[in-house]
Amino acid sequence: MSKKVLCIALALLMCMMVTIPAFAEDNMEMPFERAYINASFGLKNISGSTYKMWAKINNPDAVSVSATLVLYDASYNYITSVSTTSTNTTINLSKYITLSSGTYYLRLNYVADGSSHSFEKAYTI
Repeated sequence: MSKKVLCIALALLMCMMVTIPAFAEDNMEMPFERAYINASFGLKNISGSTYKMWAKINNPDAVSVSATLVLYDASYNYITSVSTTSTNTTINLSKYITLSSGTYYLRLNYVADGSSHSFEKAYTI
């Protein structure tokens, strides 16, 4: 008989351990998962020596994003840039430029939610 009472007492104790914290946390805010920000960018030939540098940033949670697209020559000398700050779910940057033959580096920098990100691609024209 004492084994049955002990088993019942343990079962009740386990039930209380599971249910009481659930009731206590009734008003607690639940953390949520943030969607990931992703970006694509590139340098596209429009015609002849005219090129378009572009970037597209998908911002599903519409957080504030500051983005800069920068073009450098082969020696990392600054050529031009375009930048914006937005809370839109899609952020586009673009600029038309004239380029001669050579090597160029296109870098996308953006800051969102306090985290900075930088990506770079090389192009030979």
